Amino acid sequence: MSKLKGKGWDFDNAFGWQCYDLANYYWNFLTGGRLKGYYAKNIPFDNNFDGLATVYKNTPKFLPQKGDIVVFHGGYGGGAGHVEIVWSANLNTFVGLSQNWYGGGMAKTEVAQLITHTYDNPMYFIRPRYKATASKVSKVKDKVSKPKATKAKGKKILIVAGHGNSDPGAVGNGTNERDFIRSKIAPNVVKYLKQAGHKAELYGGSKMNQNLFADTAYGERVGDTKNYGLYWVKQQKYDVVVELHLDAAGVSASGGHVIKNAYAADAIDKALDKMLKATVGTIRGITTRDNLLNCNVAYRLNINYRLVEMGFITNKKDMDYLKKNYDAFSKELAGAINGKPIGGTPAGKSPTKPQAVKKAKQTVWNWKFRFTANSTIKVRKSPGLKGKVVDSGSWIYKGQWVDIVQIKKQDKYWWGKFKYPTNPSSGYFWMALTPITDKKERIKKEKKMYGKIKWK
Repeated sequence: MSKLKGKGWDFDNAFGWQCYDLANYYWNFLTGGRLKGYYAKNIPFDNNFDGLATVYKNTPKFLPQKGDIVVFHGGYGGGAGHVEIVWSANLNTFVGLSQNWYGGGMAKTEVAQLITHTYDNPMYFIRPRYKATASKVSKVKDKVSKPKATKAKGKKILIVAGHGNSDPGAVGNGTNERDFIRSKIAPNVVKYLKQAGHKAELYGGSKMNQNLFADTAYGERVGDTKNYGLYWVKQQKYDVVVELHLDAAGVSASGGHVIKNAYAADAIDKALDKMLKATVGTIRGITTRDNLLNCNVAYRLNINYRLVEMGFITNKKDMDYLKKNYDAFSKELAGAINGKPIGGTPAGKSPTKPQAVKKAKQTVWNWKFRFTANSTIKVRKSPGLKGKVVDSGSWIYKGQWVDIVQIKKQDKYWWGKFKYPTNPSSGYFWMALTPITDKKERIKKEKKMYGKIKWK
């Protein structure tokens, strides 16, 4: 496998360096034969592996081993599927030795390389039955040498302030996204990461006068895959990349969240999500996006990247909190990236009691259920008693049902967010579900509900 990596292979001397060619070189080396099947997706079914290999269908608990041949379904390769050799794996992702993943095989411009994937069923793993080899037992030495102590090595971390240059990002509550992140958050996060022993840097240097999105887009447009945006970032070999943003929506939307690409959430992502819950609050959990340029390019380049929405710039509560606690918030954010809280004080400052970060009370939950009204309920364009009431002909009446996708506590009521089943294109609306009477404010314990809940 090591000899196959970094070179192009054309087993059948046709159509350039295809994925099937790489798998056949490997299989031929092991068995002296060749794999059958018109397309890569047919390999598990068109071959007799008796005595040569075992075919496993992927399951959530199946763990591939190095040397397994992995076969992707017809959703890849323009319907032909895809095949690779497993290099390493865990239950969330695996790394495959791959050829023609990016489509450069026909032109012989793409050599066999390592690509990280998430699992995508149906997926099959073919495990060759290697001949057993006897291992030698080394003699125990009379003296045991004391291992040398090794000092933990800090990571190379890039902090990216979102937007930049002529793009101010979102605007609200007396500031804009670009300037607030650059003046209050990003430099402080780097300060605390350095304090923890990491080599932390800001994208665009101390002035942060660059826009990662625009730079990446330019590299894509001109075909320069080395010198711009995330392509440049890849060349610098950062261990961790964190891009910081502020969200924008209606004034009632509140809380932060972590955005990932197709890679499964790792320890840093989970720590950031936990940190947001404990500070500004979260509007949703860790989410996967495939329609953001930087997410997609980072996935393609195998960069350890995530985008953090730190709250809503359009929400006064979120921004009052961040403006008041920006230094402590930055320290907590750096601690999440670090893997544990960062102690001590910044250089040049006398030790002081760490500033407490007060947990923001959660008011929004992304709970889903069907709600059938037992009385007439007014419908509003936003949650709360100040929300504009729609025409009475569009209210929810006794016996009617809607699917609730989010609930919110406001003005001593529980509010439900929904779309009309008969007209979903009209967008989302809100209605009161029940007054809050339970002392612990638990919707499941309310006795004066305006309808019946059927949980999904």
